[in-house]
Amino acid sequence: MSFGASTTYIYAYIAFATVYLVASFTFVAAALRVSTGLSRARQVVQPSDAVALPASATGEVLGHGQRIVDYTQLATLLPLVYIVGSMFLGSVIVRDTDLARLINVGWVAFTLVCALASLALAVMGIRESNAISNAPSLAQDIGGTAADALQRIGARLGVSAALLLLVAVFMLVNLWSIVTSLSELKAVDFLL
Repeated sequence: MSFGASTTYIYAYIAFATVYLVASFTFVAAALRVSTGLSRARQVVQPSDAVALPASATGEVLGHGQRIVDYTQLATLLPLVYIVGSMFLGSVIVRDTDLARLINVGWVAFTLVCALASLALAVMGIRESNAISNAPSLAQDIGGTAADALQRIGARLGVSAALLLLVAVFMLVNLWSIVTSLSELKAVDFLL
């Protein structure tokens, strides 16, 4: 298989999509677990002798939650970056076919970077999710306005995880269509 063959593009995309799907579904499961826990935080009036959760612990969990939201949104945008980058590289090849081999090597490297980025985002997001899970029992009754802040970040995380899930389902359907028509795609001499 040479770098100019259409099978290079097909198998590189299949590899990227597979890595992205595994990372995304794992990340979505962790994000939804945390989102559910944070959304259940409820505000109560604590008796004066109750031990209040330190504000630093709540702020720390809010920070972890915000980072998970950020990682989820970046993971959601990653396929768009991959598609736009691939289209750009394809248009460069069309304009200057002398650079085709160099651009193809760059495209394979770009595919590898995007696959590694999806893994990195999932690992960082799962690490942040575990940090929240190991924090004091924040989904229990807490006082002050902390419950509202935790519920808001939980809702934002739930929406972000749902969007990531939708993108992952789209990638799954797209991957399925490519795998089921693999023989026809392999017969094409050149793919953009």
